[in-house]
Amino acid sequence: MASLHPNVSFPLMGSSTTTVEDRLRLRLLHLGGTSIDRQWGGHDYVSAQWRVYLNLDDGAWGEVRGRRTMFAAGRLYVVPAWLHWISGCRGHVRHLNAFFDLPVVGRETIVATADAIYDLGGPSAALPAAWRALGVALAEVPVATPALTARGYHLTYAAVEALFTQLGAKAERLLAPRASSGLGPLLAMIEQRLSGALPVAALAALAGCSAAELHRRFQVGVGTSPATWVRTRRVLAATEWLRTSDLDIGDIATRVGFADRVRFSKVFAQHMGLGPAAWRRRQRTA
Repeated sequence: MASLHPNVSFPLMGSSTTTVEDRLRLRLLHLGGTSIDRQWGGHDYVSAQWRVYLNLDDGAWGEVRGRRTMFAAGRLYVVPAWLHWISGCRGHVRHLNAFFDLPVVGRETIVATADAIYDLGGPSAALPAAWRALGVALAEVPVATPALTARGYHLTYAAVEALFTQLGAKAERLLAPRASSGLGPLLAMIEQRLSGALPVAALAALAGCSAAELHRRFQVGVGTSPATWVRTRRVLAATEWLRTSDLDIGDIATRVGFADRVRFSKVFAQHMGLGPAAWRRRQRTA
């Protein structure tokens, strides 16, 4: 096959959501592929989305803290959200990818739990073989069909399950928020209101508790404070706009709830290691 289907992104905050063992929501943001080359790479790359990668050719690699993982042809890999890594490529590599979000898992929990590039198996294993077949199917159509999109979602879900199996006992951290925290409805509401003001006092009122109690619930349920949670979700929403649109940086800042571009750029750089404009440029080749 000559090439993979061009990148296909799903609607921002889309509805492709399910649960892993009825405990963890998963949202597929993007499914597609491209041909990558030496431009695919950069120092200290980080993404707010989780990524699944499968290449049809050898030549690409990722490095975390000096440990290099060769993205061997036909093998399936998961790159966790918020992982700082260096990517690189030699030659031309046909590259299948999916980006997804685990909306109720906090950044701090991910960083503390999933701190490497994970190899989920090679061409002879069932899951990588299914991903390869999906890549071939995507390359044969001008636009991803609903059936192929559904297959991509199913395989992303399967990749998460395989990752959890590999993580073993550590996976329990990612199966947050715990039911006892009662945060599910509030977190879903936050996702729909990111463009507006979300002070802790207002969130506590929505949850029917005091600010102190809300802080306790967030620490138990997602491992961080309410304000930090909202800020991180705003950055993730911003990365989706930056990746899928040509909107002005200031417009994106407003859409994700920042009062001005300067503040937005500062917070974005703190999370992503780059300002929004530089991150967008790099993303176009990643």
